[in-house]
Amino acid sequence: MPGPARSDELPGADAQAVRPRDLIDGGPLRDFSAHTDARRRPRLDFATRDPLGLGGLSVSEPFDPCLPDPHPRPGADLATVQDGPVKALERRIASELRLPEAVAFASAADAIRLVLSSVLRPGDVLLVDAGADAAFLETGLASRAGLFRFPFASLEGVERRLRRLAGQPDADRVFIVVPTVSAHGSRVADLADLCLLAREYGARLIVDLAQDFGVMGQDGCGVMEIQGCLGRVDLVLGCFAAAFGATGGFAAWRDPDLTPAPWRDNPGPARLSADRAAVILAAAEVVFSPEGRHRRRRLHGLSLRLRNHLMADGLRVPGSSAPFVPVLLPADTALPRTALLESAGPRVGLLMAPQVPIHAPRWRIELSALHGLADIDDLADLIRDVSRAFDRLPARRTVPA
Repeated sequence: MPGPARSDELPGADAQAVRPRDLIDGGPLRDFSAHTDARRRPRLDFATRDPLGLGGLSVSEPFDPCLPDPHPRPGADLATVQDGPVKALERRIASELRLPEAVAFASAADAIRLVLSSVLRPGDVLLVDAGADAAFLETGLASRAGLFRFPFASLEGVERRLRRLAGQPDADRVFIVVPTVSAHGSRVADLADLCLLAREYGARLIVDLAQDFGVMGQDGCGVMEIQGCLGRVDLVLGCFAAAFGATGGFAAWRDPDLTPAPWRDNPGPARLSADRAAVILAAAEVVFSPEGRHRRRRLHGLSLRLRNHLMADGLRVPGSSAPFVPVLLPADTALPRTALLESAGPRVGLLMAPQVPIHAPRWRIELSALHGLADIDDLADLIRDVSRAFDRLPARRTVPA
């Protein structure tokens, strides 16, 4: 099926005269809603989170959680066969992050809640970044820790609060919680300076890698790798859903005092299953390989290309290059803009209140290494046509003298 026509290919098309009705009825945004197969094609999907294109990866023979794998796959190391996939995955994660130990969980939410609740004590102070997952706040409240929030990636806000706490003799342990990349704005935290601040004031740094682990950095360790912070963070939390194509979460730590020992003897239902760990291990062979490096490099180039297209058209694109591109929308036309764009075939994610402020809805455009340059250019053209349809100024009427 031929792709949507560009606006400059329409005979006699005038950018100032484009109407939403014209865009749907045979115009540059022809209605493809009847062709459901077109929506399933990867080139039209910008709403599914699969940055490295590993969402369909699977293994043919799952591991038994109680026994070693009787039929090891070619290339499987001896430790994986003897200890099972969960232990092997935990060793792999700890090794990549240059930390002594790691624990895998059934979900990222389980990792946050269980690990943080075992670490925090009443009287501890938790400084939470405004862009952090809500599970951090919920767990802090349940643990009766003192909670303070600071603007995303605001070093001044963190330092100001640490300075005040340093003057309080009754202040207990202090923890700083920050995501490496904000989920709704793609802003990147300055982990290097946060590490220095934490050491200066005796605080513990907790970093959430939900958005970047496996999909950013030359070797796949995200912002921590890019900023030279591997092995310097006290507690690292993350998820496998983005890069590894399977749900699950993990925690890794540097300080033995933060080790969640209870899960070693009593794993419980929150621990990652052996079957899912086998899938993630298979994906890790790609993520941390030269092929994974090639996919990350391609993904980064696609992100920069789309951001440059959109900013050149005057759209508001916050943050910096990440596996997804947020696009701010006017609050009163966010829904019709999305409907008009998706009538052409592409699927995009729309974030509205309460996920984001009520006055700042946005698209979260998910990019994948499976997308091509032409897919990015076509999407930018369609977004440009939607913007022209809604943002054009009405023509002035000529008043006779």
